[in-house]
Amino acid sequence: MLKKIIFIGAVIGAFFISNIHSTSAQYLDSSGGNTFINKYVSENVNNWNKSIIFVFYNDQLCATCGKTMGMIYNIYQQYYSGVYGYFEINYANDDAYQFSIDYDLMTPLSIVLVKINDGMARGYLKIDNPQFWAADPQFFEQQLTTKINNFFN
Repeated sequence: MLKKIIFIGAVIGAFFISNIHSTSAQYLDSSGGNTFINKYVSENVNNWNKSIIFVFYNDQLCATCGKTMGMIYNIYQQYYSGVYGYFEINYANDDAYQFSIDYDLMTPLSIVLVKINDGMARGYLKIDNPQFWAADPQFFEQQLTTKINNFFN
């Protein structure tokens, strides 16, 4: 009987732990980076530990994607300029195809936060469809800054 209780407790514990990890929306990249990241860190010694904020879009922008991209950029300028690298990339372009594979990009707009440490990508957090928050600028800023601060710190 005691063995069954311990087994059931272990199964329940494993279930909760797996759910915590699945809701974190974080992926740890064991490869350490891609060609873009390797070039980014090798071009400037200051980028060796400078994480990246990517804003990915495709050729089928939504009605509010342009406005949302402007909001993202303004938040970056206000809080994170000089702290993190910032890149807006059309992942539908042939030269950006690898990004869509690396970060599983499928939505019209995604933000990908990439943690850089010792010149290597140490994980990323993908935020799909941030344009859904754009109707409320205060909520948008709070959501985005919280996600950035929580992931990078």
